[in-house]
Amino acid sequence: MEDAMDFSTALFSPEAASDPHPLFAHMREAAPVHRLQRYGWWAVTRHAEVARILRQPELFSSDTGLDRLRPPHIDARAWQELERARGPSMFNADPPEHTRLRKLVSAAFTPRAMTLLARRVQQVASGLVDAILQREQFDVVSDLAIPLPVTVIAEMLGVDAARGAEFKRWSDDLLTLAKVTREQCASRQESVRLVASRRDLFAYLQAMIAARRERPRDDLISLLVRAESEDGALTAGEVLGTAVLLLVAGNETTTNVIATGTHLLLEHPEVLEELRADPGLVPPFIEEVLRYDGPATMLFRRTRAAVEVAGTQLAAGELVLLLLSAANRDPRQFPEPDRFDIHRDTRGHLAFGQGIHFCVGAPLSRLEGKIAFTELIGRLPAFARAEGRADWNDYSSLRGLRSLPLRWERRAA
Repeated sequence: MEDAMDFSTALFSPEAASDPHPLFAHMREAAPVHRLQRYGWWAVTRHAEVARILRQPELFSSDTGLDRLRPPHIDARAWQELERARGPSMFNADPPEHTRLRKLVSAAFTPRAMTLLARRVQQVASGLVDAILQREQFDVVSDLAIPLPVTVIAEMLGVDAARGAEFKRWSDDLLTLAKVTREQCASRQESVRLVASRRDLFAYLQAMIAARRERPRDDLISLLVRAESEDGALTAGEVLGTAVLLLVAGNETTTNVIATGTHLLLEHPEVLEELRADPGLVPPFIEEVLRYDGPATMLFRRTRAAVEVAGTQLAAGELVLLLLSAANRDPRQFPEPDRFDIHRDTRGHLAFGQGIHFCVGAPLSRLEGKIAFTELIGRLPAFARAEGRADWNDYSSLRGLRSLPLRWERRAA
């Protein structure tokens, strides 16, 4: 245990990135709120408090300012020029700006929209599984979990899905840059590379936005551009910020659900057999994956005024770190939380957040996950790990696998 119950170092350590749940359990049972002395933040760990904070945007702002922090070794003027190009997105906006942005984008993720999109998701998933079946070994991350959501969100936005590998690299670099700005741990060369990657992504999307102004199409970027021209509904910066958010969030969540879910099937072969016998269990399986080891481990909020959280007084302007993964294994909300059980009642899990910031793309992620696992379970013969242990990424706020190599498991006739 760290001195004075300060978990600052442990929380962002490689060990926590590989398996955060023992640390989260320790923090959760020690106290509902912890002061992270190194950063000056407050960490909230229990379900009741995390859920309440997510439902109170009037007291806890999503505009934390962390996304505007300048990386180490980067010239202030160069960073400011890049920042000026991008406006707020739903992720870091509060009402009324958040309400305006979300209303516009949410039309693309309605139940009717998902019904219309399901056929295309099925086509993409089937094609990827067709390719997997031609090989004796495959990597579920690079061969399915990444290309499926990247292709779908790219097509929805109207960008070139053939550049999927580049989109993934840009997305990963943005996540790494966010980590660097919070923890200030990168070489000059790495900081420069990450900022250049961000600039390349912005330039690509700005070119796409300009093209849609000239020749609109039936895609999300055209929808955003039309809103920009209608009574100031969106600024040019908000169009770019929203496009960046959709491109990144539209692939990272589903990628990690598919990869982590496959890992859990290998850890729990009895569940795989259940799903093979009854594919109708895939949706509750996905919900348990989201609760048990969901992709988003934490979110930040900033207090708007002095407020009390679980008996701890927080001043106005304090940064609050909401540990979603700790809350999702709170035994006060989910009995025997460390047991992976696809038959449990998962209602109330916080993998997609809660309140006005509940993930707008959750229906798409669930649709892609359902189709991906139905394809895997229905069409692939028995599979096993090809080598080694699961290789988890080192992002503190987004949990997922870098790779998961698999092989066909040959069984005697």
